[in-house]
Amino acid sequence: MHKNFIDFFNEITNILTTASDLNKSLNSILKKTKTITSAEAWSLLIVNDLFFKTISLKASMNIRKFRFKADRGITGWVLEKGLPLIIQDVSEDVRFDRQADGFQKLKIKSLIYVPLKVQGRLVGILRLINKRQGTFFTDEDLKLLMNISNCIAITLEQASLNRKIEEISITDDLTGLYNIRYLNQSMAFEIERSLRYGSLFSLIFMDIDDLKKVNEKFGHLTGSKVLVETARLLQDNLRKVDITIRYGGDEFVIILPQTTKEAGFLVAERLRKVVEKNIFLKKEDGHIRITASFGVASFPDHAKNKEELLKIADKAMYRGKLSTKNVVFAAK
Repeated sequence: MHKNFIDFFNEITNILTTASDLNKSLNSILKKTKTITSAEAWSLLIVNDLFFKTISLKASMNIRKFRFKADRGITGWVLEKGLPLIIQDVSEDVRFDRQADGFQKLKIKSLIYVPLKVQGRLVGILRLINKRQGTFFTDEDLKLLMNISNCIAITLEQASLNRKIEEISITDDLTGLYNIRYLNQSMAFEIERSLRYGSLFSLIFMDIDDLKKVNEKFGHLTGSKVLVETARLLQDNLRKVDITIRYGGDEFVIILPQTTKEAGFLVAERLRKVVEKNIFLKKEDGHIRITASFGVASFPDHAKNKEELLKIADKAMYRGKLSTKNVVFAAK
């Protein structure tokens, strides 16, 4: 394993979950990959142009279309077989084709190929070119690039999903948060990703305590403003990768990708304190205080499908509503 393998992947994960520009993210990740593997260059060959158009990934010096048939070169072989490959010396490989396998003006000596697959479809091929200092690419380098490919595939899959759901109404008119339609899409995506890659995620079900009393005392307009401010509080205190949904009325659902049940509980507890300490409508001299109750469940620990996961998280939240309110309960 590379010396800084864990730190490297933490950095990669941070780039993928915080950056808003997909092109910049990929370039940054693959530059770092080139450095840690001591490669001379990298490239991403696009073999499914339609897919990349849907996610608005632009071609560049390093990201370019593969314009040859599958019977041309080593690249064509990888495209046809869909398998990773190390070539230590291209001069000894009869498949090498200067046009299909070349890169800019570099003299190609050695190569690593890793297919980039999204939902089982081959959409691109990642390459590392020429190990520096006269050494050879190793199985460790190949394993690292395969892991990078998986990380990138997840990000591209999310980008593809985001683009598809832009075509339908996915936001709540009042709060600007995502709505139930997006919740169903997102949970389906997270469950599919969990089943495919062995990842996990947690879900928080949140209900504002006694919002009805705010409506009765100050009016429904004030109650609506409290909902809007609650939505902002949640977004300000969650990661960019987390998904916040207005479930209906005074209920919210939060999807936490790559989050254990223990970590999900801690996130919910932190949000509970944020809501409890906040003075709502302070700028309007409202000075309203509210609390909220939370239920936390995780996939696949607590459920096997999205309906069951929602039900279990809702049940955990309801236990809090029936006890003290202003509390977090984890699914049993």
